[in-house]
Amino acid sequence: MLVNLSYKVLASRRADLEIVGLLQDLGLKKRCAFVCDPNVRSAVSGVCSSVSSHYDVDIMSPESLEKGYLEIFSRRLDSYDFIIGAGGGRSIDAAKYASFLAGKPWIAFPTILSHDGVVSSRAVLNDNNSKASIQAKEPAAIVVDMDIIKSAPYRYLAAGVGDLLSNISAVEDWKLAAKNGAEKYRPFIARLSRMSAMSAIDSLAEIKGMDYGGIETVLWSLVASGFAMNLYGSSRPCSGGEHNFSHALEAMHAGALHGEQVALGTLVSLYLQKKGWEKMRDIMLSFGLPVTAKDAGITEETAVAALHKARSVRDRFTVLSLYDMSPEYCRQVLEETGII
Repeated sequence: MLVNLSYKVLASRRADLEIVGLLQDLGLKKRCAFVCDPNVRSAVSGVCSSVSSHYDVDIMSPESLEKGYLEIFSRRLDSYDFIIGAGGGRSIDAAKYASFLAGKPWIAFPTILSHDGVVSSRAVLNDNNSKASIQAKEPAAIVVDMDIIKSAPYRYLAAGVGDLLSNISAVEDWKLAAKNGAEKYRPFIARLSRMSAMSAIDSLAEIKGMDYGGIETVLWSLVASGFAMNLYGSSRPCSGGEHNFSHALEAMHAGALHGEQVALGTLVSLYLQKKGWEKMRDIMLSFGLPVTAKDAGITEETAVAALHKARSVRDRFTVLSLYDMSPEYCRQVLEETGII
């Protein structure tokens, strides 16, 4: 099995002073497409200026995360040597998928650490009015400016922790899938996924204080989580029924952050797996994550409908596959876990 991993990670309080050296170490040539959303341009201006001092840079802002649109957008990248995707999930996924189609290396430059998509080879896109996790390519390098991350609201860092916590229920779902003959289980990769969650739990105080050490812990945990997916070749090690629930919520435009949604889904999955959901709820509360649909800005009706729909969101065996997820039972589960 051939496995490709990101082999350069730059985490610095002055990424603008170090990024050019990184790009030169990677042997990247002259033309760079700097893909970012307009609302993060001021935050990334220092790094963009540094890159522009050594490379020919054009700033691009994708208009959509629709798969079809990005297929067209990728043709604009043919004349560029490499791509930098800067911002949150939207610009990272756009750069990831478009550069994959264009056959160009790309650099991930996240301005928040709210999910593990920064390093994974999967891009979450809109496809036929639904969210889809689509094969792309992992970044050639990851650049993180610690001060940019620190200046973002804590909610985003907590959401990153929520995405990490979901690895715990995802690994249990993976075991269930293997037990039922649906998929092979890889213990080492599963441990890597679970370790990513446990490292965040062990660093609660530093993360809540947004100390640089806490931010680094979230960063490296998300990187390790992405590596687990890349090693296995799919999102399976870090994505089970809790992500199905989140995908269903996204399709219904629920509006919470991805990490908040999968954390709520983790409570549901652990409840159904009989794996100590109460302890997870306490951990989520400690990190300041929402533990009710109301706290996450999700109505009871939306939560029930999303859980009812979750099992059919994608063809993946999870704990949801073992239950009759009728609307009545979904409401019961959500009530017993205190989500509604």
